[in-house]
Amino acid sequence: MHKHANYNPNLLAPYLILKELLRLRKTQTIMNRFSKLKWWQIALLSVVVSAIGGLASGQPRSKDKQLYKKLKQAPWAPPGWLFAPAWNINNFFLLLALQKLLSSNIPQKKKLLALQAMIWLIFFSFGYVYFNKRSPVLAATWTIADAAFAISSFTLLYKSDKKLSYYYLPLIVWTGFAGTIAAYQATHNADPIIKTKAILN
Repeated sequence: MHKHANYNPNLLAPYLILKELLRLRKTQTIMNRFSKLKWWQIALLSVVVSAIGGLASGQPRSKDKQLYKKLKQAPWAPPGWLFAPAWNINNFFLLLALQKLLSSNIPQKKKLLALQAMIWLIFFSFGYVYFNKRSPVLAATWTIADAAFAISSFTLLYKSDKKLSYYYLPLIVWTGFAGTIAAYQATHNADPIIKTKAILN
């Protein structure tokens, strides 16, 4: 039986290093372009990002609207159409904050970028847990966590860069308000995922 020469993993090292350098270079190019965007370009990007987030449920918008109307809502709940412009505003300021963070030398930069990542993860997955899985409890959890991450970002930034911290205020105000609505839904509606009944009627 023919035996191959012993495989030397060190021969693969230059290739892996080159591949990683190319990946980092590509990432750096994207970051450099993002850092040079003007405010109106950020505004357009926020519309695109919000639209993508709106598709996260994987269902037609008509079904999303039907679910919102079907659930027992808080008396202070806004009409469904208000959510889209609200998130356009939130995402505009979040993207501005991200742009400033990437070019800053703030001591807590890594923590703040990690918090941004969590905020975006919640945003892009919210439609799935709420509209697709129809879970008021998970939706409330997502919303409260979103508020917590936004408040944490604001608190970390306030001492080192007060102006930058203000970019998180729209999200704090909105998720604080939306959190009360989500909590009402979670306690006044049954949850098919968590298997809970309406606690309050």
